[in-house]
This record gives sequence, C-alpha cells and structure tokens, in this order.
Amino acid sequence: MRACLAVEQMQEAAPGASRLIAEAIPRLVDELTSVQPGRVHRGALELVERPLLAYVLGLTRGNQLRAARLLGLNRNTLRKRCRELGLASPRAARGCVTPRPASP
Repeated sequence: MRACLAVEQMQEAAPGASRLIAEAIPRLVDELTSVQPGRVHRGALELVERPLLAYVLGLTRGNQLRAARLLGLNRNTLRKRCRELGLASPRAARGCVTPRPASP
C-alpha cells in the first residue's frame, strides 16, 4: 500500500518522465523478449539501474554514502549493485595513480 502511494507521488511530481517511460515500455519488452525470454524484468531493471547509479555517483562525485542516501539505498546495497552491474568502484578509481614516464 505504502509503495503504491510513493509511486503515485513520483508520477505526479515527474509526469513527463512517467509518460516517457510508459511510452518506451512496449518496445523495451519486445526487444528484451527477443533476446532474453523469461528475463524481461531483470533485463529492464539492469538497463535502467546501470545509468541511474552511474549518474547519481557522478552527482555525488563518487561519494557512495551520499549516493546511497539520495537513492534511498543502503551503502552496502549500492556497492553490491555496482559490482554486479560492472560499474567501476569510485573508491578504486580515486586510489589509482597513473605512472609518470621516467625522466631521461
């Protein structure tokens, strides 16, 4: 009951986005059915989730705690989903050091 209310509130707050998604669903289902019959739900979630998580992590400049709060997720859940979706870990990217060429 509570989840339905939240969805209705989101649809009212962003009617353009809601309409855009509703218009894309038939084509999305057709394409996913031809590629992964029986996995349409999982495939659709992954198609939306990957760019969503990447965008929010970009907004928070890789701060997973802030991104998780913005998304309404636990930080560990966010980390797990990023791993499962093959998104680079912002923490790992920050820790990388590009080697400099040796001086002559």
